[in-house]
Amino acid sequence: MNSDDHRRDVELVRAVCAGHEDGYAALVDRHLAGVYAVVARIVINKDDAEDLTQETFVRAFERLALYDMERCFRNWILKIATNLAINHLRRQRRERVGRLRLVEERKGKANPAPRTDEIPSSGEWRHWLDQLDEMQRTAIVLFHFEQMPCAEIADVLDVPATTVRTHLHRGRHRLRELMSNCRGAGNGSWTVAIQNG
Repeated sequence: MNSDDHRRDVELVRAVCAGHEDGYAALVDRHLAGVYAVVARIVINKDDAEDLTQETFVRAFERLALYDMERCFRNWILKIATNLAINHLRRQRRERVGRLRLVEERKGKANPAPRTDEIPSSGEWRHWLDQLDEMQRTAIVLFHFEQMPCAEIADVLDVPATTVRTHLHRGRHRLRELMSNCRGAGNGSWTVAIQNG
Protein backbone atom coordinates (compact mmCIF):
# COMPACT_ATOMS: atom_id res chain seq x y z
CA MET A 1 0.00 0.00 0.00
CA ASN A 2 1.44 3.37 -0.98
CA SER A 3 1.67 6.51 1.15
CA ASP A 4 -1.42 8.07 -0.42
CA ASP A 5 -3.51 5.03 0.51
CA HIS A 6 -2.13 5.10 4.04
CA ARG A 7 -2.83 8.83 4.36
CA ARG A 8 -6.42 8.33 3.16
CA ASP A 9 -6.97 5.50 5.65
CA VAL A 10 -5.63 7.62 8.50
CA GLU A 11 -7.87 10.54 7.50
CA LEU A 12 -10.91 8.26 7.56
CA VAL A 13 -9.93 6.75 10.92
CA ARG A 14 -9.53 10.22 12.42
CA ALA A 15 -12.90 11.25 11.03
CA VAL A 16 -14.61 8.21 12.55
CA CYS A 17 -12.90 8.76 15.91
CA ALA A 18 -14.09 12.39 15.79
CA GLY A 19 -17.68 11.20 15.52
CA HIS A 20 -18.17 11.04 11.74
CA GLU A 21 -19.19 7.41 11.58
CA ASP A 22 -20.05 7.60 7.89
CA GLY A 23 -16.28 7.59 7.35
CA TYR A 24 -16.25 3.99 8.47
CA ALA A 25 -18.39 3.01 5.48
CA ALA A 26 -15.64 4.41 3.28
CA LEU A 27 -13.03 2.35 5.15
CA VAL A 28 -15.14 -0.76 4.68
CA ASP A 29 -15.50 -0.04 0.96
CA ARG A 30 -11.74 0.35 0.63
CA HIS A 31 -10.85 -2.92 2.40
CA LEU A 32 -13.84 -5.24 2.14
CA ALA A 33 -12.74 -7.14 -0.97
CA GLY A 34 -9.20 -7.64 0.31
CA VAL A 35 -10.29 -8.86 3.73
CA TYR A 36 -12.85 -11.23 2.25
CA ALA A 37 -10.33 -12.66 -0.23
CA VAL A 38 -7.85 -13.50 2.54
CA VAL A 39 -10.46 -14.96 4.90
CA ALA A 40 -12.11 -17.02 2.14
CA ARG A 41 -8.82 -18.64 1.21
CA ILE A 42 -8.07 -19.47 4.84
CA VAL A 43 -11.44 -20.90 5.90
CA ILE A 44 -12.44 -22.21 2.43
CA ASN A 45 -16.18 -22.07 3.18
CA LYS A 46 -17.93 -19.09 1.50
CA ASP A 47 -20.62 -18.59 4.18
CA ASP A 48 -18.07 -18.75 6.98
CA ALA A 49 -15.87 -16.27 5.11
CA GLU A 50 -18.75 -13.80 4.77
CA ASP A 51 -19.59 -14.08 8.48
CA LEU A 52 -15.96 -13.69 9.55
CA THR A 53 -15.45 -10.72 7.23
CA GLN A 54 -18.44 -8.99 8.77
CA GLU A 55 -17.16 -9.81 12.25
CA THR A 56 -13.74 -8.42 11.30
CA PHE A 57 -15.19 -5.00 10.49
CA VAL A 58 -17.34 -5.00 13.63
CA ARG A 59 -14.28 -5.79 15.76
CA ALA A 60 -12.20 -3.20 13.93
CA PHE A 61 -14.84 -0.53 14.54
CA GLU A 62 -14.95 -1.38 18.24
CA ARG A 63 -11.15 -1.15 18.49
CA LEU A 64 -10.55 1.74 16.12
CA ALA A 65 -9.35 4.01 18.93
CA LEU A 66 -6.54 1.50 19.54
CA TYR A 67 -5.27 1.65 15.96
CA ASP A 68 -1.71 2.99 15.71
CA MET A 69 -1.86 5.48 12.86
CA GLU A 70 1.83 4.96 12.11
CA ARG A 71 1.00 1.41 11.02
CA CYS A 72 -0.55 0.26 7.77
CA PHE A 73 -4.32 0.06 8.27
CA ARG A 74 -4.59 -2.85 5.81
CA ASN A 75 -2.15 -4.92 7.87
CA TRP A 76 -3.94 -3.97 11.08
CA ILE A 77 -7.34 -5.10 9.84
CA LEU A 78 -5.88 -8.23 8.23
CA LYS A 79 -4.43 -9.10 11.63
CA ILE A 80 -7.94 -9.01 13.09
CA ALA A 81 -9.28 -11.02 10.13
CA THR A 82 -6.62 -13.72 10.22
CA ASN A 83 -6.93 -14.13 14.00
CA LEU A 84 -10.67 -14.66 13.63
CA ALA A 85 -10.14 -17.09 10.74
CA ILE A 86 -7.48 -19.10 12.58
CA ASN A 87 -9.61 -19.30 15.73
CA HIS A 88 -12.55 -20.41 13.59
CA LEU A 89 -10.48 -23.22 12.05
CA ARG A 90 -9.22 -24.35 15.44
CA ARG A 91 -12.76 -24.40 16.80
CA GLN A 92 -13.90 -26.43 13.78
CA ARG A 93 -11.04 -28.88 14.27
CA ARG A 94 -11.90 -29.40 17.94
CA GLU A 95 -15.54 -29.99 17.01
CA ARG A 96 -14.54 -32.42 14.24
CA VAL A 97 -12.29 -34.38 16.63
CA GLY A 98 -15.12 -34.48 19.16
CA ARG A 99 -17.55 -35.83 16.56
CA LEU A 100 -15.07 -38.47 15.40
CA ARG A 101 -14.50 -39.62 18.96
CA LEU A 102 -18.23 -39.89 19.47
CA VAL A 103 -18.58 -41.97 16.31
CA GLU A 104 -15.70 -44.20 17.39
CA GLU A 105 -17.29 -44.77 20.78
CA ARG A 106 -20.66 -45.58 19.25
CA LYS A 107 -19.28 -47.92 16.62
CA GLY A 108 -16.53 -49.34 18.76
CA LYS A 109 -13.94 -48.60 16.07
CA ALA A 110 -10.61 -47.06 16.88
CA ASN A 111 -9.93 -46.04 13.28
CA PRO A 112 -13.04 -45.05 11.37
CA ALA A 113 -12.77 -45.02 7.58
CA PRO A 114 -12.10 -41.61 6.04
CA ARG A 115 -15.00 -39.85 4.40
CA THR A 116 -14.14 -39.60 0.74
CA ASP A 117 -17.29 -37.61 0.00
CA GLU A 118 -15.68 -34.58 1.67
CA ILE A 119 -12.55 -34.68 -0.52
CA PRO A 120 -12.69 -32.43 -3.59
CA SER A 121 -11.09 -33.37 -6.91
CA SER A 122 -7.30 -33.43 -7.06
CA GLY A 123 -7.25 -30.30 -9.25
CA GLU A 124 -8.65 -28.03 -6.54
CA TRP A 125 -6.05 -26.14 -4.52
CA ARG A 126 -8.60 -25.68 -1.75
CA HIS A 127 -8.23 -29.37 -0.95
CA TRP A 128 -4.47 -29.01 -0.59
CA LEU A 129 -4.65 -25.88 1.55
CA ASP A 130 -7.20 -27.60 3.77
CA GLN A 131 -4.54 -30.17 4.73
CA LEU A 132 -2.22 -27.55 6.23
CA ASP A 133 -2.37 -26.38 9.81
CA GLU A 134 -3.86 -22.95 10.43
CA MET A 135 -0.63 -20.95 10.61
CA GLN A 136 0.96 -22.61 7.57
CA ARG A 137 -2.19 -22.05 5.53
CA THR A 138 -2.42 -18.40 6.55
CA ALA A 139 1.24 -17.74 5.75
CA ILE A 140 0.87 -19.42 2.33
CA VAL A 141 -2.28 -17.40 1.55
CA LEU A 142 -0.75 -14.07 2.55
CA PHE A 143 2.55 -14.72 0.77
CA HIS A 144 1.42 -16.40 -2.46
CA PHE A 145 -2.06 -14.93 -2.95
CA GLU A 146 -1.67 -11.48 -1.40
CA GLN A 147 2.02 -11.08 -2.35
CA MET A 148 2.82 -9.80 1.13
CA PRO A 149 6.50 -9.83 2.17
CA CYS A 150 7.51 -11.85 5.22
CA ALA A 151 7.95 -8.72 7.32
CA GLU A 152 4.33 -7.67 6.74
CA ILE A 153 3.05 -11.21 7.35
CA ALA A 154 4.98 -11.20 10.63
CA ASP A 155 3.22 -7.97 11.55
CA VAL A 156 -0.20 -9.41 10.69
CA LEU A 157 0.38 -12.70 12.53
CA ASP A 158 2.26 -11.04 15.41
CA VAL A 159 5.18 -13.45 15.15
CA PRO A 160 8.87 -12.99 14.19
CA ALA A 161 9.71 -13.03 10.47
CA THR A 162 11.77 -16.20 11.07
CA THR A 163 8.61 -17.93 12.28
CA VAL A 164 6.78 -16.83 9.13
CA ARG A 165 9.56 -18.32 7.01
CA THR A 166 9.31 -21.55 8.99
CA HIS A 167 5.54 -21.73 8.39
CA LEU A 168 6.10 -21.05 4.69
CA HIS A 169 8.83 -23.68 4.41
CA ARG A 170 6.80 -26.36 6.18
CA GLY A 171 3.61 -25.42 4.35
CA ARG A 172 5.32 -25.58 0.96
CA HIS A 173 6.91 -28.92 1.81
CA ARG A 174 3.53 -30.34 2.80
CA LEU A 175 1.87 -28.94 -0.34
CA ARG A 176 4.56 -30.51 -2.54
CA GLU A 177 3.89 -33.86 -0.87
CA LEU A 178 0.15 -33.54 -1.42
CA MET A 179 0.53 -32.40 -5.01
CA SER A 180 2.94 -35.21 -5.86
CA ASN A 181 0.30 -37.69 -4.70
CA CYS A 182 -2.34 -36.23 -7.03
CA ARG A 183 -2.40 -37.42 -10.62
CA GLY A 184 -1.49 -34.61 -12.99
CA ALA A 185 -0.74 -32.15 -10.20
CA GLY A 186 2.75 -31.58 -11.58
CA ASN A 187 1.25 -29.67 -14.50
CA GLY A 188 -0.42 -27.02 -12.33
CA SER A 189 0.83 -23.49 -11.85
CA TRP A 190 0.56 -23.95 -8.10
CA THR A 191 3.21 -26.67 -8.17
CA VAL A 192 5.56 -24.30 -9.98
CA ALA A 193 4.85 -21.49 -7.50
CA ILE A 194 5.46 -23.74 -4.52
CA GLN A 195 8.62 -25.25 -6.02
CA ASN A 196 9.99 -21.77 -6.63
CA GLY A 197 8.83 -20.29 -3.32
